[in-house]
Amino acid sequence: MPETAPPTGPEDWDTALAGAFEILLGGQPPAAPATGYGVYYASDSLDEFLFPNSWMTVGTLAGREPTTLPDPDGPYPFSPWAWRFDLGGSLFRFDADLLAGTGAWGADGHKGPRPFDESFATALRTTHPSDEDGGVLVRGTDLGLLLARHGADLTGEDSEPLNTWLTVLLRVATDGTLTDAMRAATFTGRGPAHLVSTDDIRYADRAAEPWEERLGAVAHPALRDHLRMLCLTREHARSEGGFYRAAEGWPWPTEALKTVGCSLVAGWGFGESQAGAVVVRLPEG
Repeated sequence: MPETAPPTGPEDWDTALAGAFEILLGGQPPAAPATGYGVYYASDSLDEFLFPNSWMTVGTLAGREPTTLPDPDGPYPFSPWAWRFDLGGSLFRFDADLLAGTGAWGADGHKGPRPFDESFATALRTTHPSDEDGGVLVRGTDLGLLLARHGADLTGEDSEPLNTWLTVLLRVATDGTLTDAMRAATFTGRGPAHLVSTDDIRYADRAAEPWEERLGAVAHPALRDHLRMLCLTREHARSEGGFYRAAEGWPWPTEALKTVGCSLVAGWGFGESQAGAVVVRLPEG
């Protein structure tokens, strides 16, 4: 289709985004609520090198202000570390064996004793939801309270054995609307000056079908290219960019969100399925 002039003002940019999001979402349902949406990001590499860290503290987890986190990877297109996170609304999944002191944990396990006492583990198991594998999920605000109540410290060197035994689902700070959630998830929230071009991605210049054809309707050329790089084939997304799954399946490792009643709206996988970002409809309350 012929190229059209890119939008020049904020209203034009908002219109371009609205049209693009409608394409990605297959048409927004007319009865969709005004608010109640969120964005979460999870990554195997984050979990593998999570501990020790400086931000798993009572004050940080209970803080109300969105915060950035240290960038462990360096700048690259679609870096999640450009986001601000709501740590209080983020979710932390504790492995079942970790909480029970079984398997690799405990006196006979190669991991040794857990870096928290039994009262902390019992409080988690009895007051927070478990998934089908026995893992327990806790919100950041509640985790901060438990750390304070039980005197547990997850910032020191003793916490290093916890790597890969906690899954962190970081909640991206948004205003609760579907539009703002999609802006965050597609890395368009900072405006047209921060779009990724096809020159930034070395291995692909086209989206996977059917998205290459569908995104052809996006009037803004730079936005169209940016979204193409988030809709690559699985093979091309192994190195750079993203693989768009729409609402057809939870990208690893975000499935734990089902346990707390979130429903999938849109999802992206990154790398060799090591990371995922999702837009979800949040549960009531």
